[in-house]
Amino acid sequence: MNLNHYKKLSGDASFRSFYRSNKSVIVFSKKDPKINLLIYDAINKLLLKNKINAPKLLKENYDKNYIEIEDLGDETILSTLKKKKR
Repeated sequence: MNLNHYKKLSGDASFRSFYRSNKSVIVFSKKDPKINLLIYDAINKLLLKNKINAPKLLKENYDKNYIEIEDLGDETILSTLKKKKR
């Protein structure tokens, strides 16, 4: 996959890296990609099941070490909490 058309996003301090396209986010895993990406997706599904906003899986390509997920924008839990403290 050519990442020239994607913007690199800050990660979650793991073995994953995130890139934004026009409509989605690509998540690459460098270490144990299939397991790492499956766990990431499973956590998102658990959050969604419990009515916590999380990105949905759009496409997976475990052979190439990435998944494509829904882009929920720039707002993070940390930024939301910081705004509430003010």
